[in-house]
Amino acid sequence: MALFKCKMCGGSLDVNENMSVCECEYCGTRQTLPKANDEQKMNAMNRANHFRRQGEFDRAIEAYEKVLQNADDDAELYWSLALCKYGIEYVDDMLTGRKIPTCHRMQYTSILDDADYLSALDKADEVQKAVYKEEAEVIAGIQKGILDISNKEEAFDVFICYKETDEEGKRTNDSVLAQDIYFGLTEKRYKVFFSRITLEGKLGTAYEPYIFAALNSAKVMIVVGTKPEHVNAVWVKNEWSRFLMLMQKDRSKLIIPAYRDMDPYDLPDALSVYQSQDMAKLGFMQDLIRGVSKVLEGSKAEKSSGDAGAFGSSEVNSNIAALLKRGKLALEDAEWDRAYAFFDQVLNNDAECSEAYLGQTLAKIHVANEEDYIRLLLFKTQNAEPVRRVKKITSEQIAYVNTMLAENDILMSEVPYSKDVIGGFEYVTISESRQKQLNETINYFENDKLMKKALRFSEGNLSDGITKIKEEIISALQERLVQAQEEDVQAEAEVDRKLVEVNAEMIRMTEEAIAAKEKKYLDFVKKYNENLLGKFSDGQIKRTFESFGHYRDAEAYAKKIVEKIDEKELKMKELQDEKREIINSFAKLGVFGGRKKKKLEGRLSEINIEMERLRRELEENN
Repeated sequence: MALFKCKMCGGSLDVNENMSVCECEYCGTRQTLPKANDEQKMNAMNRANHFRRQGEFDRAIEAYEKVLQNADDDAELYWSLALCKYGIEYVDDMLTGRKIPTCHRMQYTSILDDADYLSALDKADEVQKAVYKEEAEVIAGIQKGILDISNKEEAFDVFICYKETDEEGKRTNDSVLAQDIYFGLTEKRYKVFFSRITLEGKLGTAYEPYIFAALNSAKVMIVVGTKPEHVNAVWVKNEWSRFLMLMQKDRSKLIIPAYRDMDPYDLPDALSVYQSQDMAKLGFMQDLIRGVSKVLEGSKAEKSSGDAGAFGSSEVNSNIAALLKRGKLALEDAEWDRAYAFFDQVLNNDAECSEAYLGQTLAKIHVANEEDYIRLLLFKTQNAEPVRRVKKITSEQIAYVNTMLAENDILMSEVPYSKDVIGGFEYVTISESRQKQLNETINYFENDKLMKKALRFSEGNLSDGITKIKEEIISALQERLVQAQEEDVQAEAEVDRKLVEVNAEMIRMTEEAIAAKEKKYLDFVKKYNENLLGKFSDGQIKRTFESFGHYRDAEAYAKKIVEKIDEKELKMKELQDEKREIINSFAKLGVFGGRKKKKLEGRLSEINIEMERLRRELEENN
């Protein structure tokens, strides 16, 4: 049996294959369990759990997703992915000694709305589901606490990512170099997140709110490294990998790897694609500050431009068409934030400009034009979540077979049914998911604030164009729904066909079992009646008839054999009594009873022979 490891402390768990929740005897944590399909899967799960406990969340996610490819019905896998996504680490509570969660990858989206968490609930049994819900509520509370703190923090311009101490707890060269960069940037009046100074005085368990706020607000991250293992250290990687994910949503952010005493080719692949800086190079600090300044000043200039529009200056008011054009050009260049800002300036001067609302809709979901907008919405709904169903033969069909078996005193377990007969057939439907996609899309067009205003204030060709977008998308989804419904009908019909075949097969096997019992019984009765059972003892014959249960007159035959055995036992008793009388007679005979004594001895010999025969037969009957 596969060995389960506690996902909190790594200790071995004592579980059986029917358990979905257990308590670790080492750390006392009540926890959910994966489905133990095989040892290979459990080894992979234990490995992924190890990475998660070590804070290597990206490696853990990769490991879980590999297992998920062959076990997409396991709730524990989806729950584990959700834990990694939010960087959940379980630490000892100083008061209770119990394991409690901490969050190292804060996100704005609550874990209660996370897709993996919802999938875990969907696939969990009731016991698991209760544990997941309880744990998720705790994590959601932690998220809220982190957000409450982070929302009060001032925005940062630069985030310096580095390793503070080495394996011996000593300060690294990375920390010293990072501090030089910190002072160089703060002299330019930039607000810089440098954990050694910024987090000074903060509790270790309270770091995440400040890191989260800094990662989200900073426009530039500088990753400092003097050794490959320092850049790849768990918590260093946790920071720069999260910043890379934020860069995918915000193109104005920039990451700068800064290295020294190492080969730049030793930087992680995810960082090597960005232009790096050699800290040993003459003029490094000047080049770094110039590059950071370029990014930050550009961002401030753009923000300032937006503010000018907000005051409704006559120059901006007279140039709405130009702002719309600049917004469209920014969309073409995939500069989503700049495009949104241009359209925002238009709306500051014309709050009913439908074209600006449509432009912000495109910028918000990162598409350049209406055609890409349609393609994106249809692409997002290209795949539908399958709903797995199972169909079994009806209870009436089972009852019919049970009646046939009962009439012939045959147990269902005696009939070699295939697993399809009992387990039924699984099939997949997608029409429910397609209907959900259609409803959500209709709801989007009716309730999305930007799209509603774009439709509300549009006129003429623009109104027709937006309406056409809506109708084209909804029409495509309706076609998909109809196709899905047809495919679902076909899938169900195929299962129904298989069930007809299975039912016929079940009846055939039942009839064969009944016929086999009939033949076996009649053959045995014939041999018994014709004295062809050879060396079969009365006991063996009796037990054979008893094995047929209430079938035909098997009980009567068994009773007949019992009577025969009883007769032999009675005969044995009579012979024993007669033998005892003969032995007693010997004592009464005198010296003149020779002839009578000889006669009695002859009879005694006959009795002994008869008793020995009966004894053997009775022993064989047991």
